Amino acid sequence: MKVFTLLIGGAALFIAGCAAYFSVRGIALTFGAVSAFTIPIIIMASSLEFGKLIAASFLYRHWKSCNKTLRTYLSLAVVLLVGITSAGIYGYLSQAFEQTLSQVEGYEKQIASLTRQQGEYDRLISAYQSSGQKGSAMREEKQADERKRLESYITERRGDIKLAEASKATMAKETDEMIIGERGRRKAEQERLESVIGIRRQDIVALENQKKEYKKEVDLRIEQELAKETKANERLAKLDASVKFYRDKGRTFLEDGIKKANELLKDQAGERDALRATLSEINAASQKARDDLTVRYKSIDGRIALVQKEVSEASLKITGLTTGGAEQADNVKTALETLQVARADVDARIRTLESEIAEASRKITDLSETESVFGPDSSAELEAKKSELLAKKESAEREILALQGEIRATDIGSFKFVASAFDSEVAAAEATGNPILIKEAMDNAVNRVVKWFIMILVVVFDPLAVTLVIAYNASLLRKPEDETETQADSGGSEEDDSSSGFFRLANLPIILVVGGLAAWGIFSAVNPGGNQTVPRGDSELPGFGDAKTRLDDRAFAYVPEQAFGVCSFSGLRMIDEVDVTKSIIRPFLNRVPFLGELKWDPESCGINPEGRALYFLQFPTQDTVETPSFQLVGGLVLPIADASKLKEFILQELDLKSQAPSWKVVERQSPDYLSIQHKSAYVSLGLDENCLVMITSLTPQSDAVFLDKDLEQVFVSGRREDAVDSAFRAKLSGNDYDLALALNGANFFGEFKKTPAEEELFNQFREFLSFDMILKAKARSGEVSLDGEYAYEKPVLNSDFGFTVARKLDAVRDGTNPSVLSSPFGGLVDLFLQTLDYQTAVKMLSRIDLESPETKGFEDFESLESGSKIRAESTGSFKMRIKSHQSGGDSLSLMIKLLYFATLGNGGGESTKASAFIQE
Repeated sequence: MKVFTLLIGGAALFIAGCAAYFSVRGIALTFGAVSAFTIPIIIMASSLEFGKLIAASFLYRHWKSCNKTLRTYLSLAVVLLVGITSAGIYGYLSQAFEQTLSQVEGYEKQIASLTRQQGEYDRLISAYQSSGQKGSAMREEKQADERKRLESYITERRGDIKLAEASKATMAKETDEMIIGERGRRKAEQERLESVIGIRRQDIVALENQKKEYKKEVDLRIEQELAKETKANERLAKLDASVKFYRDKGRTFLEDGIKKANELLKDQAGERDALRATLSEINAASQKARDDLTVRYKSIDGRIALVQKEVSEASLKITGLTTGGAEQADNVKTALETLQVARADVDARIRTLESEIAEASRKITDLSETESVFGPDSSAELEAKKSELLAKKESAEREILALQGEIRATDIGSFKFVASAFDSEVAAAEATGNPILIKEAMDNAVNRVVKWFIMILVVVFDPLAVTLVIAYNASLLRKPEDETETQADSGGSEEDDSSSGFFRLANLPIILVVGGLAAWGIFSAVNPGGNQTVPRGDSELPGFGDAKTRLDDRAFAYVPEQAFGVCSFSGLRMIDEVDVTKSIIRPFLNRVPFLGELKWDPESCGINPEGRALYFLQFPTQDTVETPSFQLVGGLVLPIADASKLKEFILQELDLKSQAPSWKVVERQSPDYLSIQHKSAYVSLGLDENCLVMITSLTPQSDAVFLDKDLEQVFVSGRREDAVDSAFRAKLSGNDYDLALALNGANFFGEFKKTPAEEELFNQFREFLSFDMILKAKARSGEVSLDGEYAYEKPVLNSDFGFTVARKLDAVRDGTNPSVLSSPFGGLVDLFLQTLDYQTAVKMLSRIDLESPETKGFEDFESLESGSKIRAESTGSFKMRIKSHQSGGDSLSLMIKLLYFATLGNGGGESTKASAFIQE
């Protein structure tokens, strides 16, 4: 009995010690304070755990005799310590599960990547095999063409030989004619040169006459200027004489001559200045005339020198032609030597042509003997590439097996087995066959299984330590000689114990366990979706997000990776509920005639009414197409509920069975989907068993063939095995919003078709433009909310953000190409740097005053609350909660208008500039 009692006590202490360790470790991990997990903290936790056990022992031994206040305090202390320890254990086990889950997810992503590589290897191997077969046929065709080419080449070379023989006779005849023609050429050249000399001498005479005429003209100009100068001097002399007249009078009693002379000088000041200016102009004009004469003389003298030089050169040439008998003889000799060399060259050319004919004949013989050692359908290069790909595929398979072994080494597999066996949601998802829904259902089920497993351990762990301490005390208090008496008095004891009923101290552990399970069950029933779920009121409008309804988000897999913007709706009818978003699908309404009926009754047309409808924007992916600088492609993705019903609906609405349909239907493979292309409008449709996709060009042009390529890329993206891990799905999945917008700044500014100057501008501000912006809006009865987040790739959200941007913008304005900021791209860069960046947007939203006269038109909003927070200088978030008299889509529309007013409208102070660039 003593050994058993000691075992009970030891087990109680061991479990309590483990509980204390796990509790402190879990709390430290939960609050991110692992560094605080030190020896003093361990001592404190151990002291509390030890105190809890002592308190439980004391209460058991002295429950009836101790003071009620002490008893109450110790009871509450034990219960609270049990709760704290259980919470710490829960945090520790949850953290361990999260680490294991993250590790498994990493393994699964590696496996998915390796599986894709294997598929790519198989595709390449098949392509090489097909290439070998095609290469064989092409090789035979090429050999036939080569034979024809060589035979034609031989015929051409024989013709060249005939021409070469004829050229030999022609060259002899030309040499004779050249000798005769040389004499005539010399005589004609002499006559021409004599004529040139006569003309040039006449030119010299004419230039001399020009010098004389220009001299006369300049002399006349100087005489005219001197006459003007004489008149001006005479006028100055008169003015001086009048002044002198008064000065000579001097000062007398009757008249002050000096004063009058000074006054006269003042009156004459303007005229005197004008005369002096006239004299200066006359002197300048005279000097300019002399300078012009000098320059003109120099020019004419230079021309005369050139003409005389030409005359001298012509005279020398005539002398050379007259005394050139020896030269003429040399020319004849040279012509004969040239004839001999030319004949030798022709003979060498004939021999070369005969050699080329022999080589072509040999190649024709070799073509029939060429054959690959690997067979007619392969080659050494193809076999080497296939061997390399097979080796890579085997290496990937080994890596996959190793990763699967790592996954099996964890406990996730066991939890998945339990989840698939007992969770009905997993079975329902497996029945659909949709890999996205199956993965989501399995993840949620595993989380629930682990949650309950941890809760069971938590509820049992620490209460068991308290129970064992009570059992230990019970064993110590029970004496062997009292066992018989205890059995004899068991009836009386039962009567005594029954006075306290079930809620006595001995049943305290059971009460804690049962109470904890009951509290957790109630909490799970009230709030099944966790902290992110907001209970819906009874008055909430239908068609908006319901936490109890799982939305089909298969459409996220069909959003291309190069898309820069995604708008997500909680159903196709949500587009009509929000007035502002109707303009989004206007291009589709104009080009797809059945879309209006589709959005009013999606279920009868084969579209899932509980699925997310997505609208995305991207730039064209086909680089070979010449497109405008701001060419855009818009896409609408809708999840399918019944593919056969949807096909029948489209067949009737588009009248595809008519004799001259406006649409062309093409069945694509790799990936498998049905493509429906309009023959004249810029729109294409595509559908498979999961989604209907519509894409259109938002900037029409003469040729929009790139839409077919973009549609193919959409379905390639949707059929990937890792489609469930797409970037936009990670940001926008869930049921916590009705309308959402996601913008990828790196995709938008990076894929924008830019000039070199705009590319340099983007590189300067890349860190400030590489961000993800997420806006999620939800409407409930009497309230509309907005949750926003900016996630920058680099930590730029600090106090230097605005200063750095302003400094760099000033550098661009003062640089060599400031006009780049006036281009559409530069305007958008400026807009997202100074108006739509996180700090400016949050500041402008915080300044919204619904009571201000400037917010006229938003009277249906009663009050507004907002807040913001920055994490790690790279992620900024903000929230808005608005009490509204409107409901549903009207509240969302009004909130969107309020956001526009606060940022891009009059409230933001950038209305004209921003609106101009947005429209452009």
